[in-house]
Amino acid sequence: MDRRHFEVVFCGALFAMAVHGQERVYRVGYLSWQDEGSYHDVTLRGFLDGLRSEGFVEGKNLQIVFRSASNNADRFKPLANDLARIPVDLYFAPATPMATAAWYADKKTPIIVATILDPVELKFVKTLARPGTRVTGVTTMSDELTIKRMQLLMEVVPGLKRVGVVIDEAMRDACTQEMDHAMRAARQLGLTLVAVHIDRPELLDVGFKKLLDAKVQAVTSTLLSTRNNLEKEYAEAALKHKLPSMFEQEIGARHGGLMSYGPDFEDVFRRAGRHAGRVLKGANPAELAMEEPRQFRMVLNLKTARELGITISPAVRLRADEVIE
Repeated sequence: MDRRHFEVVFCGALFAMAVHGQERVYRVGYLSWQDEGSYHDVTLRGFLDGLRSEGFVEGKNLQIVFRSASNNADRFKPLANDLARIPVDLYFAPATPMATAAWYADKKTPIIVATILDPVELKFVKTLARPGTRVTGVTTMSDELTIKRMQLLMEVVPGLKRVGVVIDEAMRDACTQEMDHAMRAARQLGLTLVAVHIDRPELLDVGFKKLLDAKVQAVTSTLLSTRNNLEKEYAEAALKHKLPSMFEQEIGARHGGLMSYGPDFEDVFRRAGRHAGRVLKGANPAELAMEEPRQFRMVLNLKTARELGITISPAVRLRADEVIE
C-alpha cells in the first residue's frame, strides 16, 4: 500500500471512529523543506511538544500529514494543494514559500508560521498584535539578529569590510526577503556582502574559492538560505579556506564554525505548536497575536579561533552562552 493510499484509508478509519463517539482526530498538514536532518528533527520535536502542551498527541487525537519539498520550492504549491484535498484542519507552513503555497491552496484553512522574517511586510498579516487574517504563529523578525551577527564578526575580525554569504541555489528565489534584510544590515554597518550559491557538497570548494577571489574576510550563512542540511559541510569548508564563519544555528559552531548566534529554534517551533493547538481548539487566528523569539544563544568555538589565529576578547567570551574549547 503506497503512502497516499494509506492516508486515505487511515483518514476513513479516523472518521469511522469519530462517528462511533470516540475523540475527534485533527489533521495538521506539515509542509517542510526536508523530512530529515538535524534542523528537521529539532524543530519537529519542538512543534509536537507545543501541540502536546495544548492536549494534542499523535496517535490519540492528532495526525500530522507530512509533505516535504526535498529542497525544491516549486513543489510546495502542488504539495499544499494535495493537503487541501485530504483535507487538513490546519496548515503548518513555517517559512515564506510554504505559507505562500498554503495561502493559495484554499481560502479558509488556518495557517501557522514559525520563521517568516516579517509577515506584515509580506502582507500575510495586518499587524503582529492582531493578525486580522487566517495566519498566525511566530515570526523571527530578524533585522536586529542579522545586525547582531555581523557586529559580532566585526568584533572578532579586525578591519572587516567584506563578508561572504552562502546561499542554497535552490532557495535563491525563496529567500529574497532574507537577503534584503541582510543587505540593509550590511549597509548600516558599512559592510559589503558577496553572495555565493551552492546546492551540493561538491560545489563547496568552487564556491569558497569564489569568495576568496572576491577578497571576503569572513563568511556567514542564514537560516532560510541554508536549508539543505549542509551546515556541517559549510563550517568545514570555511575552516579549510581559513575564513571566520558565523551561523544562525548552533550546529555550525559545533562542527567547526567560529560562532553561531540566533533563536532557540526548538523553542520557536514549540510556541508555534502551541498556537496550532489553540487554533485547533477554536481560537480565531485573526485575533491570536503573533510572537517573536524569546530565547537566543551564542556559541563560540575557541578551537576554531586558535586554528584561524584569531584572538577572542574577554568581552566576547563573556557574552557567549557556550564556549567550545
